[in-house]
Amino acid sequence: MFSMLLLRFAQKITRRSFMRNSERICILVVSIMALFMPSVISAQAEPVHRPVSVSFVPGFGSNGPPYTHVTSNFSLNIIGGLIGNIEGCEIGSVLNIDKGHVTGFQAAGVGNFAGGDVAGLQIAGLIDVVGGEFSVAQIAGVTNVVRGDFEGAQLAGVANITLTHVTGLQLAGVMNFALGDVTGVQIAGAGNMVGRNSTVQIGVVNIALGETYTQAGVVNIAGHARGLQLGVVNVATDHDGVPIGIVSIVKNGQFHVNAWTDESSLLNVGIKLGSKHVYNVYAVGLQPLGSPLRSRLGLGIGGHIPADPFFLDIDAVGYNVSEGLIFWSQEGLNMLNKLRITAGWQISPKLAVTAGPTINVWVSTEEDGSDIPIFDLALYEGRSGNTWTRIWAGFSAGVQLF
Repeated sequence: MFSMLLLRFAQKITRRSFMRNSERICILVVSIMALFMPSVISAQAEPVHRPVSVSFVPGFGSNGPPYTHVTSNFSLNIIGGLIGNIEGCEIGSVLNIDKGHVTGFQAAGVGNFAGGDVAGLQIAGLIDVVGGEFSVAQIAGVTNVVRGDFEGAQLAGVANITLTHVTGLQLAGVMNFALGDVTGVQIAGAGNMVGRNSTVQIGVVNIALGETYTQAGVVNIAGHARGLQLGVVNVATDHDGVPIGIVSIVKNGQFHVNAWTDESSLLNVGIKLGSKHVYNVYAVGLQPLGSPLRSRLGLGIGGHIPADPFFLDIDAVGYNVSEGLIFWSQEGLNMLNKLRITAGWQISPKLAVTAGPTINVWVSTEEDGSDIPIFDLALYEGRSGNTWTRIWAGFSAGVQLF
């Protein structure tokens, strides 16, 4: 009633000659809005079920306002649509927006947005966003975003992002990011990142700020690594597992400087770096005895068995042997491979003495290696084509610092 009176009053006002045309238009627009507003407000969101819903753009379609009170089994959005719940299938060429839950299938050329649980499948050309739980699968051309628990599988051309808990599988062309627990698998073409716990991470760069069991990539970073780290560079705060790589750095792990002598090199210095039980060896050696003078550069991996105050280290180190002080052969192949079994006695926290036997394998395309060891305890020697092979037993003794 009030709205009708307001409209009549506006009509009389606008007939007056002293008013401008723009002022008349504004008064009429406000009056028409007041006429229809009570009916819109009175349309409270009582649940309505419509088997089929059709929308052209969000807010314009077969469902009247407020739109989010409608639950449909099938929703067709020409460009995009806004609806309450989907319990079947929804297809849109650009955008699907669901305030409530989705229990079926969604497809969009750009993105799907769900404000509640999703228990079915979402497919988008650009992005999927879920505000609640997600339990089955998401597929997106660019990214999937879940701000609640996720227990299914995510597939994305660029990235998957889950900000709380993940229990399934994430696959991404570039990066997986889960700032929460991950108890399943993360696989990415570029990198994985998880806030707390994860089971498996496979990618170019893997980051687990908490606890992880398996990481495989070029660079692996973990807070507490309990399983396998396989990569070029492995970094962890604590490590109870096996880091395998060119460089493995563990804050609470091993860092030792060793100096020793053995049957094939009088002077040797090396660094042991890694976890409590697995370490890398970086070593250089010099043999000034005999002619010519020889130098060597080595890289290896080993295992550490503590028995305080004693310990046992078993490692394999491959050396490139060169003439002179260049530490790298400039011509053919000259490789000396050593298996070392070294016992140690920790005299003090910063000093230990070490000693143990070695097995040596010489492979070369330049010489037979008979003059490599100072004393000859050859076990095998032979030649195949232009490659010499020689195996002998040896011994090493030295000290370990830090």
